[in-house]
Amino acid sequence: MEVSVREAADALGVSDRRVRQLVASGRIRARRVGSQWLVDGASLPIAPRRSRPLSPTEAWLLLAADQAPGARPGRWRDRRDRLRTDPSPETLLASWAAARGDRLLFASREPGGVLDDPAVVRSGLSDPRAGISAADLAEGYVRRDDLDAVRRRHLLRPATGRPDVVLHVVAVLPADPVPPLVLAADLAEHDGPRELARASELIAQAVRAA
Repeated sequence: MEVSVREAADALGVSDRRVRQLVASGRIRARRVGSQWLVDGASLPIAPRRSRPLSPTEAWLLLAADQAPGARPGRWRDRRDRLRTDPSPETLLASWAAARGDRLLFASREPGGVLDDPAVVRSGLSDPRAGISAADLAEGYVRRDDLDAVRRRHLLRPATGRPDVVLHVVAVLPADPVPPLVLAADLAEHDGPRELARASELIAQAVRAA
């Protein structure tokens, strides 16, 4: 079902401007009809963000650091502790990590080829640790400086319906395989019950081991 930008904003508890930003970044799908945008209701998150996103630097410290960083270690520990005790840590992590990079959705004739590209680091549904079969979708991280080349090599075009490729565009690639909390954040953004449940499991394992 398609909804107006105003209806999407009301559903998410954000401004119309924020909805247009989400459309531009590929986080939600929409199509232009005349002077109006129609938003794909199925691409809207199940729930609005629970918290303001952390800065990209703070988000990556939380997601990728195995030990408390030298700067503000108490804040890092507090966030890990909150993930350990929160009843829905997957939605909280998704909120905190929302600014870690740009999530772009593409269509491709051969999404599997994207995963074989040395410029792409697998994550989300394409990471075997997710335990969720998604043979028709490729998901991973790519450096912002490599994005255009990856798009050309695999003839990627912006998705207008269900995407075949999900690329998280960042300044610096994460480790391969990605840290568990990175994988959890990526899965949580899919908003499906299996993805959210698996994200919660990964968070519990990661923060318990910290």
